Amino acid sequence: MRALIFDPFCGASGDMIMATLLDLGADAGVVVEAVESVGCSLDIRTDVRGHIEATRAAVSSDGRFKSLEEGRFILEASTLAGPALEKAQRTLEILAEAEGRVHGVPRTQARFHEIGALDALADIAGCFAALESLAPEVVLSLPPSVGGGTVRSVHGLIPVPAPATLEVLRTRDMPWKGGPLDQELLTPTGASILAIAVDRFIDLLPRERSYAVGYGAGSKDLEIPNVLRGSIADVHPHAARDRVVLLETNLDDVTGEVLGNLIDQLMEDGALDVTIIPALMKKGRSGNIVSVVCREEDQDRLTMRMMTETGSLGVRTIPTVHRLVATRDTECVEVDIGGALYRAEVKVSRLAGELLNIKPEFEDCRRIAMETGLPLRSIMRLVGEVGWRSKR
Repeated sequence: MRALIFDPFCGASGDMIMATLLDLGADAGVVVEAVESVGCSLDIRTDVRGHIEATRAAVSSDGRFKSLEEGRFILEASTLAGPALEKAQRTLEILAEAEGRVHGVPRTQARFHEIGALDALADIAGCFAALESLAPEVVLSLPPSVGGGTVRSVHGLIPVPAPATLEVLRTRDMPWKGGPLDQELLTPTGASILAIAVDRFIDLLPRERSYAVGYGAGSKDLEIPNVLRGSIADVHPHAARDRVVLLETNLDDVTGEVLGNLIDQLMEDGALDVTIIPALMKKGRSGNIVSVVCREEDQDRLTMRMMTETGSLGVRTIPTVHRLVATRDTECVEVDIGGALYRAEVKVSRLAGELLNIKPEFEDCRRIAMETGLPLRSIMRLVGEVGWRSKR
């Protein structure tokens, strides 16, 4: 499959991502139109960072937006359409949620402070216009470097990663690493764009046949090249695999209530999946096998949770299990019920570029069912049918 692969060894910002995509061959005219449609201008030029020639995408604007609603309005009036607009809107919502959590207010009341300049919207619009132009089958990325030390903001000195950036990384379950410099390398906008654009974060670069390599220049001169590297390559579908750990324990003296609570606790603690299987234990006793799939860095914490919640005397660890994971995206569909239109998200999964499944979002379907008084299963079937028809 044709893959776009990011290597954010020196972090990422919105303009660096946009510049990388332009350097890889994205349609500059389409990107400029997208940036200008949100009230900004774009200067695309060649620059050098650490002896590496790179594309610089410098956005200029004196305008600002103050709220999520205002930012949505600006994006809706832009040249973006279809999936590019949906992804841009979702990126803006991630930023609003992060700012809201940092300041203790709902996302609709969040004030964007440092990221409220129109150039943040321009970065978002330009990135997704460029990504649609390149049209990769899958987007992969190594974990971004966030930097270290402190950075000066309107609130004074704050630690790196900045609070909003860390909220994006935490809530979107994105892997990241500190360093390699005491600088802010990953911005809230950059983290949010990666959260939506990237289908899968990987630990190692896959075997690939590269067709293009691009570099997007940042605005700083650092000890290492301040660039984001990207490549367009053919990779085997198994490159979308990730590495996980399988934890297992046998239980024969735990109640159903404790097991139900255990599932909730493990998922809240970062488990990727939890399965409990009824089993026949020694001496004919009935029991359960608890199986937990998690990331390597979470195994110690989850092992302790399993033992403390259940009283288990031991947990088996099966390291480095490879999962073949379908790429997943979220899209919105509209369903007509009695002449009224209702919006719902569907999860679209693909394997090797082929459509694998379309699954209605449960919470959206439940909301529609409550508003219409129709059975939930009828709503889920209807939303699923609309989602499949839209892909034919």
